[in-house]
Amino acid sequence: MDFNAYSSEVLEWLEGVRKNRGTDAEKTLMLCKNIRDYAREQDDEKLLGYAYYYSGETYYLLNDVDKLFRNLSCSLPYLEHSRQHGLLARAYNILAITSMNRGNAPFAMDYYLNARMYCEKYKLYDIGIIININIGMLYNNFGEYRQAEKYLEQAYDLLQKNKEIPEYYSYLLNIYIGLGNSCFYQEEHMQAQEYALRAKEVCSGHLEELEQIAFACFEARLCNAMGKKEECDRNIAIVQKVSDTRMPILDIFDDLYAYCEMLLDTRREEEFWKLVELLEKMAREAKIIYMQKRILTLKIRYYKRQEENREYLQACGLFFELSEILEKENKYIMTCILDMRYTLEETNHSRKKMEKENRILLEQSQTDALTGIPNRYRLEQHAQKVFEHAIAEKIPVAVEILDIDYFKQYNDNYGHQKGDLCICRVAKEIQKLAEKDDIFCARYGGDEFILIYEGYSREAVVILTEKLKRSIRDLDMEHAFSAAQRYVSISQGICYDIPNADRTMKNFLQKADDLLYQVKEENRGGICIGSCR
Repeated sequence: MDFNAYSSEVLEWLEGVRKNRGTDAEKTLMLCKNIRDYAREQDDEKLLGYAYYYSGETYYLLNDVDKLFRNLSCSLPYLEHSRQHGLLARAYNILAITSMNRGNAPFAMDYYLNARMYCEKYKLYDIGIIININIGMLYNNFGEYRQAEKYLEQAYDLLQKNKEIPEYYSYLLNIYIGLGNSCFYQEEHMQAQEYALRAKEVCSGHLEELEQIAFACFEARLCNAMGKKEECDRNIAIVQKVSDTRMPILDIFDDLYAYCEMLLDTRREEEFWKLVELLEKMAREAKIIYMQKRILTLKIRYYKRQEENREYLQACGLFFELSEILEKENKYIMTCILDMRYTLEETNHSRKKMEKENRILLEQSQTDALTGIPNRYRLEQHAQKVFEHAIAEKIPVAVEILDIDYFKQYNDNYGHQKGDLCICRVAKEIQKLAEKDDIFCARYGGDEFILIYEGYSREAVVILTEKLKRSIRDLDMEHAFSAAQRYVSISQGICYDIPNADRTMKNFLQKADDLLYQVKEENRGGICIGSCR
């Protein structure tokens, strides 16, 4: 998306967002507010979409789910209307992750599929990779392992075609973890280990701290299942050492939750409670009720196993309280989504209406009002393309100029209404000829018309122009005031040659005009064809 037309101040804000996103949340949010305030004053949808998106992205990294949801929901219609499809797909992706972590899997899938549609339609391969990964992860969560593998393999294929993207190793690791989990859940531990080894071999030394945690969680669970205690302990030590509240909980929760289940099952109580308390604190701060419920299920399982009845009953009571809150929250989210859908539909309707109106205006601006065939403006556009192609391929072009013989006398004696009718009937015959491939016609002005023949032999052009002359004569439009014939006729000048840098459309037109003048001086109703030389 091009922002170069904006003032230096706005460009400075935009550059500031790009530099500080992901590193300085406070500064990013301040800059987004500046952009948003300015955009509201100017009624600028492009800037509004941009500001709302990056505000939402920043709140995502801050684990502030309510604010990220509000900002990203606001961004969607603006991003759609201003055709910022890359940010639109990213917004849908974050909303999907958020919905999944709030316990709304159907909404999550809907968001993912919307994002995927934009990626496919506009060839947003880098975003498309992570969308396919996330859909694969979603299917894994619900035990649809073959479907998960299908999307993860699609992500892998896309990634191998786009190895230059900065997130290459991050995406590759996530694919291997996703495929490894598919195998793990199906108890195909040797295949899961193969994916773990590939991840180590290729991605080692290229990973951020969060990715290291995700891989360590996966490998710890796998090693535990395969009885590799020493390797399991090593990965547990990595997770326990690196995990803290700075982690974006929406990105890492599922990995840590599955890891906590393993700690619980293996009675590693110290590590279990340390991580559960960390996750509980992060979930409360993020105000994500669904996560809090899932953490409570771990605690309930622990209390039940240890027969700690008082704590067990308290946890169960809190679980049901959270369930009631979650039900209300889901109703609110549903209302927000429906409102957002309505806004998007209205926006799309308005956009389609505007596009239709623009198409009509464009057609009108390129069409001769009287005859309905292309006008001089459209001629210039078409001629440029024809000549560029002809020069590149070294193929011949013929440019014909024709006019109606003694048309002034026709107008003067029969009236302008009949004159207009005469022009329309001639234009119709010309248009019939232009229905053939590689023939274009336009009204040049008054009773003058232009035809362009691309790639035809000289003999073929002569045959076609003769045919046109006869078809107009066969209309039998009486012209008693013509010194050429008793019926309406045309004179034709044609320039035929192979274009080059020295023989352009301008040169062809001039030569055709000269040849037409020659016909009108010597042989009205005739045809004269010559080269540009």
